[in-house]
This record gives sequence, C-alpha cells and structure tokens, in this order.
Amino acid sequence: MKSAQDVATLVWLLRTQILMICGVALATGLLAGADQGVSVLAGGLVAFLPNAYFAIRFVRPLAGGTPRQILNRFYAGEAIKLALTAVLFFCVLQVPAVKPLPLMAGFMAALPAFWFALLKR
Repeated sequence: MKSAQDVATLVWLLRTQILMICGVALATGLLAGADQGVSVLAGGLVAFLPNAYFAIRFVRPLAGGTPRQILNRFYAGEAIKLALTAVLFFCVLQVPAVKPLPLMAGFMAALPAFWFALLKR
C-alpha cells in the first residue's frame, strides 16, 4: 500500500503539471494568439492525461503478488500510457486548427514537473 507521503507527492506532481501546462498555454495565447495557445494546451493535455492514468492506476494498492507480477503490471501500465499518448497525438493532429510546433511545446512543458517532484522528495 502506498504511504500518505507518496500519495501527497503524486497529487503535487499532477497539480504542478497542470499548472505548468495552463501557464504556458495562457502565456502563449496572450503573446502569439488563441490558436497557438490552444495548441499548447492540447499538447500539454496529451502529456498530462496518460500520466494521470498511470499515476491513478498505481496509487491503488498493488494487491500483493510476487515481485514479477508487480513488475509485469507496471510494464503493462507503461505500455498503455505510451499507447494512449500516441492515440491522443493522432486525434489532436486531426484537428485543422492545431499547430504542430506549439503542440509539441505544450507536450514538453508538462515534462519538467517530474524533475521538480524529484527535488521535492
């Protein structure tokens, strides 16, 4: 079972990610226009949603099992996360108003939150 500190760190990480995404999207929208800002927001959500899925999946107790079973569940969760990221990218890129470069900028804006989480621990 996860400790209260682990859950608190996870919640902090997800909040930090969403705040970074929204901040970058808002700044981009104000400086470069609404289309660019929405593209950044979409890219951030492409990063955030699979991470949130993975985090929520592993906050629940792992219900015992051998270390190999736990590792297999971890790998399965990571595979689903990667597949979900690819599907979300594909879907978002089908929208004509989405700009690819700001989309990638938004995706990358969500990633440094993990570095801050390591400093917090």
